[in-house]
Amino acid sequence: MSAQVSNSLGMRIVSGEFRPHDSLPIESELCQTYGVSRTTLREAIKSLAGKRLIEVSPKTGTRVLPFGEWNLLDRDVLAWRLQAQFDAKIVEDIFEMRMCFEPRASHLAARDGTAEDHAAIERHFRQLARAYEEKQPVKVSSEAALEFHLAIITASHNGLFVTIGAAVKSALRVSSEMQQRHATTPSEDVALHDAVRTAIMGRQPEAAAAAMARLLEASHARLLPLTTEPKRG
Repeated sequence: MSAQVSNSLGMRIVSGEFRPHDSLPIESELCQTYGVSRTTLREAIKSLAGKRLIEVSPKTGTRVLPFGEWNLLDRDVLAWRLQAQFDAKIVEDIFEMRMCFEPRASHLAARDGTAEDHAAIERHFRQLARAYEEKQPVKVSSEAALEFHLAIITASHNGLFVTIGAAVKSALRVSSEMQQRHATTPSEDVALHDAVRTAIMGRQPEAAAAAMARLLEASHARLLPLTTEPKRG
């Protein structure tokens, strides 16, 4: 129950219903709204405070923190933002971050990846190609694309990259699913992934990094027209 309350309040905060510096309703009102005990509500509030969405003070009560203090890499916060509004700003943020580390991860995967790492990359690429060829449901192809990227990050053997990949998995899943749903040229998408795979398997670090950059640029260009304008104020 505390997780459900946390999810609901988190969504209300990131969607702008409760804005920075706003006070949340008092404890008794929230308990009545959600039909939960004070203990359950306090667990939810503690969770949100840990994600830096809110701050609890004996003097001022429970207030929403400014956006700059939110833990934006927290899986729940990221998922709530994507559910609340899939806007151009979020897409730009996601792809700017991905461009910072995924080409380098591809470079490292080509240089340092083990035979087992490369087998995993190959397996997920084959799953993606088969999903397109057989016109399988979007969820199948998007999950294969997600696992392909995560396998490359894992193959980099950079602990920080792996941690970031796990943290933004929800963002990767949402963006991957939207890309697959609106794919107009599946063969081109397969070719872009294949170029990354081929360079990694051929242990060509520079080519792998360049191929991943091209893949991300193409994905970004495909997603941007699907977004809404970011909310102002």
